[in-house]
Amino acid sequence: MQITKSVNSEPGEGKTPDTMATKHMVEFGLYKIFGAINVQLAEKTGFSDEDAEIIKECLKTLFVNDASSARPDGSMEVVKLIWWKHNCKEGQYSSADVHRSVRIALKEGVMIPRSAEDYDVVIEKLDGLNPEVVL
Repeated sequence: MQITKSVNSEPGEGKTPDTMATKHMVEFGLYKIFGAINVQLAEKTGFSDEDAEIIKECLKTLFVNDASSARPDGSMEVVKLIWWKHNCKEGQYSSADVHRSVRIALKEGVMIPRSAEDYDVVIEKLDGLNPEVVL
């Protein structure tokens, strides 16, 4: 995309008042985000399984009624939500291991992604830790 930018140049800068520049635009992006609940802090604050369910619902509806000029209605959505619950306070696996178990790649034959359907999401198995695919 080409843009023309008009600037008031100072004499001697070597630029003319009209400067051509190139702007890059990402037509589609897929974001992968992570989160965790700290068990020790959860115990201190009284955080419960019911609170975790509320967080899941909030994440599912994160962009509902969240339009702005920078983010028009319908331009952002949560397309997949994966939740793990460890069977012990220390966790069976580190957060890094859990995060790495989710792999996202372009589907075969897709050169330029235009939607979330252009990606394969693979969840590698971790023994004894089963993901809940909420969305």
